[in-house]
Amino acid sequence: MSDFTEIYSEHFEKLHRFASDFIHSTETAHDIVQDVFVELWDNKDRIEDIRSMNAYLFRLVKNRCLDHLKHCVHQKNYEEHAQWEYNSRIESLTMMTDDYVIANEMSELVKKAVGNLPPRCKEIFLLSRIKGLKHGQIAEQLNLSENTVTAQLGIALRRIRIVTDKYFKG
Repeated sequence: MSDFTEIYSEHFEKLHRFASDFIHSTETAHDIVQDVFVELWDNKDRIEDIRSMNAYLFRLVKNRCLDHLKHCVHQKNYEEHAQWEYNSRIESLTMMTDDYVIANEMSELVKKAVGNLPPRCKEIFLLSRIKGLKHGQIAEQLNLSENTVTAQLGIALRRIRIVTDKYFKG
């Protein structure tokens, strides 16, 4: 016990200064040096086997300081990555929410505009845009000319565009 007390008294201050120079935190340096002395106490039965107590303690403190600094770098990288990921997720969620709301509102506007089209115009628009039929197919199915189909689609698209343009212009 007296050997340990002597070693502690003789080395603590210089080990603390050494650790503080590495870590730049007196509290953390104090903890590191304390941990080294706890380890030394746990292995007190081997104190006599240590050739140079000074070199041994400095090596332990240096290694603990390096471990601490590596941990700090890892922790900082993790926090930066976590912050980046968090910001990215918030931005993505915000954009998704905005896009989703806009898409839903736009879909409702288009449905309403299509619902307000004259019956024949509405039928031609739905055959073209929903069923994907070509002008000639629609003309044949409804017994109309292709020019009529083209004109009716033009009317439908203009009316829908008027409604959607109002949405974007506020």
